[in-house]
Amino acid sequence: MKRYLTTALTIALFTAASAFGSGMLIPKDSSLAPLAIKHQRVDIQIKDGVATTKVEQVFKNSVNRDLEAVFVFPLPANAAISDFAMYINGKRMSGELVEKGKARKIYQDIVRRMKDPGLLEYMGGDLFRISVYPVPKNGEQRIELEYSQTLSFDGGLYKFVYPLKTGERASRTLEDFTTSLRLHSATPIKTVYSPSHEVGITRKGEHEAVVGFEQEHALLDRDFVLYYSVSKKAFGLNLLTHAVKGEDGFYMLMLAPSVLPPDGQVVAKDVIFVFDTSGSMAGRKMEQAREALLQCVGRLNEGDRFNIIRFSTDVEPLADKLLSVDKANRAKADTFAKKLVARGGTAIDGALAAALAMDFDPKRPRIVLFLTDGKPTIGESDPAIIVGNVAKANQAGVRMFVFGVGEKVNTHLLDKLSGKNGGLSQYVLPDEDIETKVSSLVDKLSHPVLANVKVEVDKLKTSQVHPRELADIFCGDQLVVLGRYDGSGHVAIRLLGDVEGKQREFVYEGDFQASNSDNAFIPRLWATRRVGYLLDAIRLQGEEDELKDEVMRLSKEYGIMTPYTSYLVLEDDQAYTTHGIDRDQAPAVMKEREENRAVKMFAAPERSAGKAGARTPPALSPVPMFSESAADAMSAAAPATKRRQRVVGGSTGKVKSYFRADSGAEAIDLSRAIERYKRDTVTNERQTAVRYVGKRVFYRIEGQWVDSVYKKDMKTRRIVFASDDYFKLLDDHPELKPCLALGERVIVVLDGKAILIEVAP
Repeated sequence: MKRYLTTALTIALFTAASAFGSGMLIPKDSSLAPLAIKHQRVDIQIKDGVATTKVEQVFKNSVNRDLEAVFVFPLPANAAISDFAMYINGKRMSGELVEKGKARKIYQDIVRRMKDPGLLEYMGGDLFRISVYPVPKNGEQRIELEYSQTLSFDGGLYKFVYPLKTGERASRTLEDFTTSLRLHSATPIKTVYSPSHEVGITRKGEHEAVVGFEQEHALLDRDFVLYYSVSKKAFGLNLLTHAVKGEDGFYMLMLAPSVLPPDGQVVAKDVIFVFDTSGSMAGRKMEQAREALLQCVGRLNEGDRFNIIRFSTDVEPLADKLLSVDKANRAKADTFAKKLVARGGTAIDGALAAALAMDFDPKRPRIVLFLTDGKPTIGESDPAIIVGNVAKANQAGVRMFVFGVGEKVNTHLLDKLSGKNGGLSQYVLPDEDIETKVSSLVDKLSHPVLANVKVEVDKLKTSQVHPRELADIFCGDQLVVLGRYDGSGHVAIRLLGDVEGKQREFVYEGDFQASNSDNAFIPRLWATRRVGYLLDAIRLQGEEDELKDEVMRLSKEYGIMTPYTSYLVLEDDQAYTTHGIDRDQAPAVMKEREENRAVKMFAAPERSAGKAGARTPPALSPVPMFSESAADAMSAAAPATKRRQRVVGGSTGKVKSYFRADSGAEAIDLSRAIERYKRDTVTNERQTAVRYVGKRVFYRIEGQWVDSVYKKDMKTRRIVFASDDYFKLLDDHPELKPCLALGERVIVVLDGKAILIEVAP
């Protein structure tokens, strides 16, 4: 039994490792897969556009014998190895740099041997290689290398890429994958942005930034990409485009001000804190809210003005007008906050009316921070009327930022209040800290530099721009805007906004190209944001056929999960009909079943359970839930005869009912999920049934990736995976690399004709 378990574990490790993640350690014994990656740590230093990357990888040999292996590492363009460290029996080993022509043959041999097309993305580049012997039995092999490269630079924007595997069977580290990147620039750094990974960014003044990413058991399924811009201007603005000839293009604007106020100047602002002290706030919530209030007042700048409005059954302001920030008024606020007691009902309408009636200065940024843990129970209680009353009272254009505490809040009301008043809603769940969330927002809002922001593009028609209304800009902030454009050319981009009540204009140059295959991540990010805005409109205003149909069209075209199309493709007869595939004439490779990979849901961030684990919704809920674990459970629990049915996120009636829920845990999950879509800046393709490659969408149908534009009556050319014809196809059409990297079995459409990639019989 023990021997059997050891063998099973070895097979499992090999299966998990039969893929590539940057460096690969490949046994010369062709019966063995590449060794599993225990951990991978990457340290990157970028100074004035020159990057030095240090890589440490530890590989695990789970075989009970020493192995002879070859380490290979795909080098980015223009990279040069500057150091390599690997010691065997006390001897330092040296490797070789393989130039592109010879490297291509090595890549092809690995693709053929491992039957994994992931390396196609790297074919055409240099390769670092070294023989390794012995890799100790049941042991580990550590490899360290360092390389340098000059980064591409265009229009003030640098791009850095660290190569990781992209393909069907991505490897996963047994422990951690950690990336640490430090930026230094003689010219002030503006935007720092990764479309591939959700990174942490710390700014250390105008000329330095630190970027970090760390994940246990990380899936190495896509390259790590980072953009950063430099500029001496007060605001950095950079443009990226993606366009297919003859169609409207996609664009992304990245906008960032200075990290510190120019010349030490701080724009003064007016801030009112509206805090709920109703009876349900008693206990720890009240303690946290009080501390958050004190922290917020302490973070205000000299020259700012503020007030505090406490509300429960009644409404009580700290003062009858806005107070200047000085020592005496801070002390007054401290005394007021310490006397706050939780009792009574919830007079939301009266509290907001009192806040908006204050003496705001129209030349300043104007902000209301509104915190509540309940629904309106005193005075006006109809959410629609409250929203209308706020709209009438807010003639000064006050930005409203809302914090909903607990699960009893009315999310529809709070999201309308923030959304219609230029702010943002955040929700503080029972296991989360009020003080941390409120204080972090106040920190962000501490140094406003531009209010009433607009971006205009000369001589081109732009449309479907998200976000629709731009927020005020603060020091250290950055804004990502996505949209469509009609036309092309080198044009002026104008940034407009108010500084101390006076409108300023900043002019930049931008090249909107008629055709550009770069930046293929932009269309899907744009579509994700647009879906978020459409779903928000459905949730808050009611379902209309026009909105629902647009959501479903975008969902299918760009591979985005929604409550209406949570599957995209299931493996049944209807799926064949939908995508124009004749089941009777379908190739034999499409007969393979993948029973339990059918359904993946519209995913929201899972809510923390406080310690280990997370709350997941019921596995068999009648409407789509917002976690993949629930979808997996649903698929596994369904009877075998049901698993192949085509499910489109439940009936329309159930989806409507789900959207109408305005309070409770699921309502908060829904609000958070939609808000994430509306502000998405990172490409995310966790679903298994859909892949988005540039403008193309591929559906997984019975083990084969099928181009969404494929029709059964197309003339079809068959090519065997990893054959000479296969690699010649890539020579002739290198743009197909990311498509064929999806797997061994692919149908791709080229110039109106289908190409069927199949495995040898």
